[in-house]
Amino acid sequence: MIWWFSWGKPKWSQKMTEYTPMNGFNANNGTNGRQSLFVDITLTNGTMNACIVGPRIGEREATIVANAINAQLKKCGKKVKALVLDFSEVQFISSLGLGMCIDVRNTAETNGAATSIVGLTSHLKELFEMMRLDRLFTISAKATKFGTAA
Repeated sequence: MIWWFSWGKPKWSQKMTEYTPMNGFNANNGTNGRQSLFVDITLTNGTMNACIVGPRIGEREATIVANAINAQLKKCGKKVKALVLDFSEVQFISSLGLGMCIDVRNTAETNGAATSIVGLTSHLKELFEMMRLDRLFTISAKATKFGTAA
């Protein structure tokens, strides 16, 4: 058994997608090659798919997801023509999670990419409609398997 102790001063300036003892992110921690702890991001034919992982998106998760997606959008730039946020694995989203959606949409829009949301549960879809976020996003009930025949 290995014990690890840190006696140094915490580094609060680190990005949330980097490993810290607080967020547990590590490239080899069983995240199946994920770039971030709570989101899988792929780019195929100009479409960036961001599959959000986890049953809930709260304050901690929203920050990590937003940082990861925004970093990839800035990295890929004009190559991204569409951003798809896949909420198939999400059951709960806080107000900060809703803000995260708007934040990544705004970043995508500055690069000329349209943003859509797929895989919302009926309760989450009602929430997006009640908050009038359906005016900002194209919302589809089921996730579409991109690159496969229907």
